[in-house]
Amino acid sequence: MRNLGDLVSMASCHQLLLKDLLVTSFVVLAIITSHANGSYKSIFSFGDSNADTGNTLRLVIRPNTPPPYFARLPYGETFFHHPTGRFSDGRLVIDFIAGCVGLPSVQPYSGLSNNTAGLSSKIYGGGANFAIAGATALDASFFANRGIPSPFPISSLRDQLKWFKELLPSLCSASSDCNELVRNSLVVMGEIGGNDYSYPFLQGRNIKEIQGFVPRVVHAIGSGIKDIIKQGAVTILVPGTLPIGCSPSYLTQYNSSNKEEYDHSTRCIGKLNNLSMHHNELLQIELKEIQKLHPHAKIIYADYYKATIRLYRHPQRFGGPYNYNQTVNCGDPTATTCADPSLYISWDGNHYTEAAYKQIFKGILQGPFTIPHFNIPCMS
Repeated sequence: MRNLGDLVSMASCHQLLLKDLLVTSFVVLAIITSHANGSYKSIFSFGDSNADTGNTLRLVIRPNTPPPYFARLPYGETFFHHPTGRFSDGRLVIDFIAGCVGLPSVQPYSGLSNNTAGLSSKIYGGGANFAIAGATALDASFFANRGIPSPFPISSLRDQLKWFKELLPSLCSASSDCNELVRNSLVVMGEIGGNDYSYPFLQGRNIKEIQGFVPRVVHAIGSGIKDIIKQGAVTILVPGTLPIGCSPSYLTQYNSSNKEEYDHSTRCIGKLNNLSMHHNELLQIELKEIQKLHPHAKIIYADYYKATIRLYRHPQRFGGPYNYNQTVNCGDPTATTCADPSLYISWDGNHYTEAAYKQIFKGILQGPFTIPHFNIPCMS
């Protein structure tokens, strides 16, 4: 968005245009300022299991069948005191964001009836969450064409955006109302992209091949952002990917006696974290390009990597060592659990504890890990 100084410099040639542009600039500034003070009407969330508030559970649960492992305690034990479909002991970053701006937890989309506008408005009054476990930024066909199985073939970012477009008309009576609703909402586009790298890693693909996927993954995220802007979005928070080299599942899978493969300050796997950082570097470049194309929008990069890596650099402040068993899922009757999850960073080897998610949230919305700075004074 041009600043007022730039606009004034054009005054000698474009007096009438300047007046219109000044009015537009002040309107956009008013929208952004209002939103920064926490007046979002709703939140629309997209992503993977780090943001899934129940979509996967609603899709896979069946009558008269045992619940999946993540639908059993100790999942959900810390805050909700029962499983909710979240892949944690409690709340996720998206839950803390909603609470901060004074909205209820963002409802999962799948499995809820949206046959009438009235019913949908009641269910999705605070927005809707389309994030689902196993989601990828790229379509399943990308992986299938390369011989990489995708366990969740209908959960790509493109699929989630399709669900969003299916739901939106039931939330408003006219297209102009829908545009206003989205314009006054906070869109959280991620975290997504981690599974695009996890699936090929699980198939034993080498890191050089996987690094070649990064530009395509970032482009897919960028396309999703452009799509949501077309629907009227003004404020979009875009998380980068997490430090996958610190995940207990990866640390177990790639365990090595070679100390050179680990970062000395975090004890995480260096080459895997380098992949995460490469993704985030390209993502920031993509976001800057999209911002130039859509100066009326406010696109905020949320540095989940830096907000999380500090937890591993100071484990005495944020948690203890990991404890992970590849052969036993958390929630399995034979699994052992920690007495106090708040003392740990990792919950089940692939996801974080509520305590860790809360620290990530604080680093993002109340700390220094957003570009541009995006500090929201919490209402609660």
